Amino acid sequence: MSNPTVKIVTPVESRTVTTSKGIPKAIYYQRATLETEEMRIQVEVEVDGPDKGYPVGAAKEWDLVRDLVPGRFGIELARRMTLIDPLAGKQAPKQAA
Repeated sequence: MSNPTVKIVTPVESRTVTTSKGIPKAIYYQRATLETEEMRIQVEVEVDGPDKGYPVGAAKEWDLVRDLVPGRFGIELARRMTLIDPLAGKQAPKQAA
């Protein structure tokens, strides 16, 4: 099984949400396409700020295992995706001597 692939589609966008304390907070995100062997869906990838986004067209892998966290009713996914370079999670094949 390979990691899901995330392809960035748009530049950084923002929206404002109201926190539980009534304070407005800006959320920065990029629209992306998440693709696995079985499906392809549109997702939003949260980023830290308007200048902290990924280049449009960048292809990353979602380190899904790293984002599994204990939750209230069992295993949940972390709010933010851990995106890695496509070859970062794979070791180089060993060569025969």
